[in-house]
Amino acid sequence: MTRASIYTVDGSETLIAMRPSEPRSEDFMQRLVAKHPELISDQDGALLLIRREQPIADREDGSGRWSLDHLFVTRTGIPVLVELKRAVDTRLRREVVGQMLDYAANGTAYWQGGRIAENFAATSVELGRDPDVELEQFLGAGADPEQFWEQVDANFAAGRIKMVFVADTIPRELARIVEFLNEQMKADVRAVELTWFEGEGITALAPRIIGETERAQNEKAARSALPKISRDEWIEESLRSFGAEAIEAANHYVDLVAAAGGHAEVTRAQASLIAVFDLPNDTIYPITLSRQGKGSVQLCLAYLVSRPAFADEAVRQHIYDELTAIVGPLSTSKLSGYPGFPLARLNDPAVRRDLQALLVAIRERATARS
Repeated sequence: MTRASIYTVDGSETLIAMRPSEPRSEDFMQRLVAKHPELISDQDGALLLIRREQPIADREDGSGRWSLDHLFVTRTGIPVLVELKRAVDTRLRREVVGQMLDYAANGTAYWQGGRIAENFAATSVELGRDPDVELEQFLGAGADPEQFWEQVDANFAAGRIKMVFVADTIPRELARIVEFLNEQMKADVRAVELTWFEGEGITALAPRIIGETERAQNEKAARSALPKISRDEWIEESLRSFGAEAIEAANHYVDLVAAAGGHAEVTRAQASLIAVFDLPNDTIYPITLSRQGKGSVQLCLAYLVSRPAFADEAVRQHIYDELTAIVGPLSTSKLSGYPGFPLARLNDPAVRRDLQALLVAIRERATARS
């Protein structure tokens, strides 16, 4: 297909012809997309770069067999897998599709919780940026990083991902495959044709999104509600890859929450198993169990800080110190965050006994102030 030129007009009404061109190299394209991900974004909006050349494992030990060109995430925590090829690369026809499906199938099967957050932090440091500042700028003030990364891991593990093929020209065969896959799969599938033009030392890029058909969007919207899942099913599906020790500890978690006067239930996003304590005039959610790492129990200080009984920082510090004395060092010292500890600690009867007592104390304090 012959591409026409495009024209720009500057402030003095001078016309500049931009002739069809092509990228100087695949690496140049990759660097440009990594620096300016808005070039390939669609209605999901801004993208946050996690890593270029992201290793993808094909077995339980997490060893990387393949390397994905880019891994991004959206503000709603959807991982975005990107493979980029120049039009002159013959693999763009069909091989790249099988390659991407390998990445998606193995990545979701063998991904280790917490790794995406770690890779983002490492990338930020390599680029000379503060990861905490960069994440806050991306998510907006007030967003909780722990919850965001938990949602990212939950989406990846459940296959709620987006696969994007990028090239300076998308072959007709690939466009048809992308539209078919997008209509058939739970994952979103897109192709982005990034057409290049050059003139008088300026490069112009014209992105075209392929695969975002109205029929696919309607069908995915109808399927968007997650099927109900029981507590036992969540434990089995989320933690079985971590072994019997994790399953045993999760069952202890359910029992100790019940013994403290609450109950554990699957959250709406199915990202965690949260402890629910119904009070005479309120409900509180003091701890949660996520699949992060090999299972993590987190103290929900970010939630408790909004309750009058726990608004005083000294109160939250006391709870934090009590939990540290029970389970050892926590994942963060932030008193308005989600400090956590490894789930496996709950296989220690003394830890369970003391954590249950702490939950009772939290419940009684909340009841007295409700």
